[in-house]
Amino acid sequence: MTPRHRRLSRLFAADGRCLVVALDHAGFMDKPLRGLETPGPVLSAAVAAGANAFLLTLGSAERYAAELGRAGLWLSVEADPRLAEPMVAEALRLGADGVKCLVYPGWEARPNSLADFSALALACRAWNLPVMAEVIPGGFLAGPEQRTPAAIAAGARVAFEAGADVIKTVYTGTPESFAMVLAYCPAPVIVLGGDRADDARAVLQSVRDALDAGAAGVAIGRNIWQHPRPGRMTAALAALIHGGASVEDALTLLGSD
Repeated sequence: MTPRHRRLSRLFAADGRCLVVALDHAGFMDKPLRGLETPGPVLSAAVAAGANAFLLTLGSAERYAAELGRAGLWLSVEADPRLAEPMVAEALRLGADGVKCLVYPGWEARPNSLADFSALALACRAWNLPVMAEVIPGGFLAGPEQRTPAAIAAGARVAFEAGADVIKTVYTGTPESFAMVLAYCPAPVIVLGGDRADDARAVLQSVRDALDAGAAGVAIGRNIWQHPRPGRMTAALAALIHGGASVEDALTLLGSD
């Protein structure tokens, strides 16, 4: 087993699946976010409830290292070829198990997105550091033509070919359509959580469907740390991902708000 694969094994459970709690939003959002005022208690609750890894930016990764316990750490970074080597060095200094970067295939506003990611991936491979590509075809405000199964599948594949060990991307809405994405991408694919949803059943059902299609896990942020009970939501998701629980079983673990 190479050092890179040893690090990946700390980011996934023995069953090959992962529950990543994403708390990197404060690093790029233009407004304060409810639930991220004090990340420490959320981190501790999610660790106790079965989170496998966390997605953090530099400030929180350093400030809340103790709360991570034995959970894995993905460091969220920007892709800039001029900073690729220093970013990898900083990730290793922090004890991160991997880095994550946004990739925007087909977005005219970021035409160098894939090339910038490739530079980061090469730097990561030189130091045996896993790299995750968060693939958002056309950017976050793209229209429906960039959210088709074909567009998501193509975006995931080009990121894999550019050096991604893991793909994080949008769920396409049905197990059948998401199976197309998975069939075209040799790397493990995990589903991003998206905006905060009031309907917990719908969140859990989409996770159950993605897992049944073959997803390797999820990376969920607002639907954990903006939930009234972040620990219980983490436990419910862990039961789906690692325990094979039904949506009804997960809702029982979640309890009422």
